[in-house]
Amino acid sequence: MRARERRVGEVVGAVARQALADRGMSRIALLDDGGPEAELAARLLARALGEDAVVRVRAGAADVESLLHLRGQSAEAESFVREARRMLARLVPDALPACPANKTALLLGGELPPEPLLPLGDLYASDVAALTGDWSASPEVAHIARECGGIEALDGALRRWVDARDPAGLDALPNDARTMVREAFARGRASRLWPRLAPKLDGRTLGTDLFE
Repeated sequence: MRARERRVGEVVGAVARQALADRGMSRIALLDDGGPEAELAARLLARALGEDAVVRVRAGAADVESLLHLRGQSAEAESFVREARRMLARLVPDALPACPANKTALLLGGELPPEPLLPLGDLYASDVAALTGDWSASPEVAHIARECGGIEALDGALRRWVDARDPAGLDALPNDARTMVREAFARGRASRLWPRLAPKLDGRTLGTDLFE
């Protein structure tokens, strides 16, 4: 196991363990879309808490087929599936729901997810890619990354602008991309006032000290 993953796993595990103790629960209900973040979060949590303490909550189009025909638009299928996972996670007995989204996706994806635990909430997408070889986010965030010249460029700018509080942190990005980042960040501002649990691994952390 690489040193970076070991360190991240120790912090994630400690926060998850305390969150369970605070709520008198014994398991994590992890939303699982099959992406690299879900795989990484499941691995870290299982290593820290034990395999039996992590329930990977999946849902597919077949699980929400009766709802999809009401809207008649296949483009909305993923949102139904995503909400189905959330509902199923809430129904897991004795379990704390957790969303494995990365920090880039959380900062620029609009409203924060409602799950109280964000185990990878302080890992940027490029951090996830370094540990797993890939990353994922909404099509909107992926588009912003492309306009910035790639995820490394986007995350580098976010680290300077968000974590280091450098007003000029976005200046290295193309003008249009800089505007996209600012607008996307502003859309999720209100939801960041509702604290979530994100294991603190770096500078300014969602749910801990990133409220502006």
